[in-house]
Amino acid sequence: MKKTILMILMAALTAGVASAADVSAGVDFASAYVFRGVTLNNGFVAQPGAEISGFPIDEKYGSFAVGIWANYDINDIGSGSEFSEVDYYISYSLPVEVVDIGLTYTSYTYPGSAGGDSDREVTLSFGKELGTNGFYSSVSFNYGVGGAIEGDLYILGALDYETDLSEKLSASAGVTVGYLVSDSGADGFNDATASAGLSYALSDTWSLSGGLTYIAQLDDDVLSDAAYDVGVVASVGLSCSF
Repeated sequence: MKKTILMILMAALTAGVASAADVSAGVDFASAYVFRGVTLNNGFVAQPGAEISGFPIDEKYGSFAVGIWANYDINDIGSGSEFSEVDYYISYSLPVEVVDIGLTYTSYTYPGSAGGDSDREVTLSFGKELGTNGFYSSVSFNYGVGGAIEGDLYILGALDYETDLSEKLSASAGVTVGYLVSDSGADGFNDATASAGLSYALSDTWSLSGGLTYIAQLDDDVLSDAAYDVGVVASVGLSCSF
């Protein structure tokens, strides 16, 4: 039933806004689910998502996107297969040319057997291309406005790189560092990641991807040993856009 409900929601998101210019959807299969250094599932997961952007708004007013993302536990010791998380978000990109500025509101919901109240978060992000060589730097400020993360501030700095290896094959790599200002615990550097991946265009609309991510625990007073379990996550994904 939960799977059916989620599929209906994603279909409605994809097909319900016919005026949108850009629609993307996909699913990733990963060896674990790790979020900001915290291992939420050390077994196999499927993570579908869909996003609509390119609404018919004059570009001088910026741009909007709405999306849905979910985590489905394929293999989780002790709880079985289920949707453990479904997230909904809306984002707004400001019409600024010098630097990319975005605002996002996200509602994290937990429909599974171990579910609880939803968490809510507001994100302010800044990004900038570093020349024309494929590098992109960004920093985001993620502030909890409801649920268990209320009052927490997670600051994420990132450096990404992408290049075309051929007409259909592209490669990407990136590093991130996260700093947590906790409302109820210790403050400090939380986690860092290093990732690399490949993407292959199967057609004009479909692509296949694969990647590997290493997650490091930077301070066990901030990211506890109990929360940090999985250090490497592998994933493959299939996506489409039209």
